[in-house]
Amino acid sequence: MILDGKSPSGPLAEKWDKRQQEMKLVNPANKRKYKIIVVGTGLAGASAAATLGELGYNVEAFCYQDSPRRGHSIAAQGGINAAKNYPNDGDSIFRLFYDTIKGGDFRSREANVYRLAQVSNNIIDQCVAQGVPFARDYAGYLDNRSFGGAQVSRTFYARGQTGQQLLLGAYSALSRQIKAGTVKLHSRSEMLDIVIVNNEAKGIIVRDMITGRIESFAADAVCLCTGGYANVFYLSTNAMGSNVTAAYRAYKKGAYFANPCYTQIHPTCIPVSGDHQSKLTLPHVRVSQKRWQGMGAS
Repeated sequence: MILDGKSPSGPLAEKWDKRQQEMKLVNPANKRKYKIIVVGTGLAGASAAATLGELGYNVEAFCYQDSPRRGHSIAAQGGINAAKNYPNDGDSIFRLFYDTIKGGDFRSREANVYRLAQVSNNIIDQCVAQGVPFARDYAGYLDNRSFGGAQVSRTFYARGQTGQQLLLGAYSALSRQIKAGTVKLHSRSEMLDIVIVNNEAKGIIVRDMITGRIESFAADAVCLCTGGYANVFYLSTNAMGSNVTAAYRAYKKGAYFANPCYTQIHPTCIPVSGDHQSKLTLPHVRVSQKRWQGMGAS
């Protein structure tokens, strides 16, 4: 088996700029000839569908909820990081890249993380343009806070509702494209399988969750934006729909699936069973558990 991440060649800081120059562009007049399927309408899916629709492609978006607003992206609370260096505390693209790699125990794909750090600033600008009400200081500028073990203050936030406000911003952009006719939304639809043609995803099989009708949809490309899969584990604070079904259907069709145990969890939902679990359990939970055990023993 040959694992190819398809990272662009060249020095890390130049990979994606070089890739942008090498890519074949689609003429704006030709974009309407292509259809793209987007499965999922959370933060990733709604943003992708809205952006592709605004670019001029024909997009069909599918979600199993009754509305994209019910995507589990609303559960993200803390904030979103970007290397804008507003507090002037030495932040940079490379520092965000390094902190993210370090926070992932050095297991993340470096080329992709560097690209994430590069586009982080534009993502914040896009969210503001969509109307996301990020917290602001007394002068009216976007505020930052230190979050997630970072060495600098780079987290943009909206109280404890960051995920919900981001999703509402993406949903408004998606609704605009639905009204414009570039995106067609299929709600209450579950993807049952992926159609593969010459080793490329060219369509999906869908079940209408209201009528039970099963039908197929063809496209030039398929984007899987189906979220997490933490409910494959016994305990999780994720939504019940985050249950690995979409990722597993892609895996059955030949997609590579690595590190399924490398997923985000809330430490407070993990029962204490010993000191080996220290990284997955908040200190006060462990103390309370031991105190409770001590009281029982006395």
